[in-house]
Amino acid sequence: MTDLTVEVYDTTLRDGAQQEGMNLSVADKMAIAPLLDELGVGIIEGGWPGAVPKDTEFFQLVHKELSFKNAQFAAFGMSRRGDTAAAADPQVRALLDSEAPIITLVCKTDIRHVERALRVSGDENLAMIEETVAFLVGEGRRVILDAEHFFDGYNFDPEYAVRALLAAEAGGADTLVLCDTNGGMLPDDVATIVTAVGARTTSQLGMHAHNDSGCAVANSMAAVAAGATHLQGCVNGYGERTGNADLIAVVANLEIKKGMRALKNHGLQEATRIAHAIAEITNIAPFARQPYVGASAFAHKAGLHASAIKVDPDLYQHTDPSLVGNDMRMLVSEMAGRASIELKGKELGFDLSGQGELLGRVTERVKHAEAAGYTFDAADASFDLLLRDELGEAPKFWHTESWRVMVETEPGDVTKADAEAIVKLEVGGERLVFTGEGNGPVNALDHALRQALVSVYPEIEQFELTDFKVRIVDASHGTDAVTRVLITTTNMEHGGMWRTVGVGPNIIEASWEALVDALVYGLLKAGVTAK
Repeated sequence: MTDLTVEVYDTTLRDGAQQEGMNLSVADKMAIAPLLDELGVGIIEGGWPGAVPKDTEFFQLVHKELSFKNAQFAAFGMSRRGDTAAAADPQVRALLDSEAPIITLVCKTDIRHVERALRVSGDENLAMIEETVAFLVGEGRRVILDAEHFFDGYNFDPEYAVRALLAAEAGGADTLVLCDTNGGMLPDDVATIVTAVGARTTSQLGMHAHNDSGCAVANSMAAVAAGATHLQGCVNGYGERTGNADLIAVVANLEIKKGMRALKNHGLQEATRIAHAIAEITNIAPFARQPYVGASAFAHKAGLHASAIKVDPDLYQHTDPSLVGNDMRMLVSEMAGRASIELKGKELGFDLSGQGELLGRVTERVKHAEAAGYTFDAADASFDLLLRDELGEAPKFWHTESWRVMVETEPGDVTKADAEAIVKLEVGGERLVFTGEGNGPVNALDHALRQALVSVYPEIEQFELTDFKVRIVDASHGTDAVTRVLITTTNMEHGGMWRTVGVGPNIIEASWEALVDALVYGLLKAGVTAK
């Protein structure tokens, strides 16, 4: 491990890919693997060659097309079958054929699983473990043992569980990974068991934690405190059921809180970018409240916090967000005070220091708006426009005279909602009337508004609505409830993304407000001058 304190083993490409709804292609794995190497993990587990065709293909491509600066590659598989010699077992041979320098063998260490799942005797299982490890070591591979269901097995029959580890050690395995496969352990129990196992083994001990009890990261930390120097996990906490230990949270805790070295090449500073890049490839939206790298990990909302942060950011942050490549954000809400508004303004490029009267007006306006159903937490663009309005700098790209929408449906046909919208605008002294058609009223309004404006502001052609969320603010009023709409818009030519919010007595009025804000803000950021 050279100067590393803990060896980090990433299993995102195999164990993480077992998450419900995730289906990684070979191309996906080829894109994720270099990111894991860039993060600085020591070992990347690529999958199960010989058992999963995609993984076999992946290993073939890895050796031809990828090179790594920090990581080594590991192939995952099982020990030999009970009736076959290790050298003759096709699954064991496939592990060698993968050309991976590291082989991770998953083996049964819970006697109940040995007898009921493998249907072999306890002694035969020990022989399967030792002989398979010895064969692979003899072929020049480093062998890591993944002791499946170890903690449950230890609690049921500690002697047999340890004998399984000793069998792997006798065969030449240099790392024994204790797996909380069912994810039900608690940190104090993990610490007790890892300490006990460490007293009876000489190999490096590792931890593989699942999060079914919500303790995967804590259990990983407890294992290290008890002597483990090898940790397994998945980026973003991917994995089946409730997931594996979030690898980034674990390594951030180790490096930032404990002063240990877990990643090579100081990769922790790129953690946020890499976590989000992998989320894009997996097509699973990043979790905003994910520790360290989530969009909300260093977001502050309460006015009291903002006042203190203005004096010293460290007063309400457990660490410097730049250490993991993240940023502090100020959220504007009904809890905002003047300090929150000032800091948020600074974040958006406005110097509001010394403007007490303005800050007071903006603060009150935000509080009244949120009481009416608005939220600016995730709608920076709308807050930017609100702030410009109070500063007297709001752009006047056009004036809306009126709009209306008509919808035609056929009873029984839920797929059809033909809509027609008419918008009447004034731009540069000229009156424009345009009709737009669409699948539903919001789509029709969007088309009509764009058609009316694109000849005057051609930049609008590059604005694409990429997300649309609807929230009923007060459900107790039923169909008469206040509706909030959040829209995400992207500039397809120059990049950039912004979110706007609209609120109204129905989805159409709320959507119109958010659509207008989206176009206004996009033109503003594109440097367009009002006609």
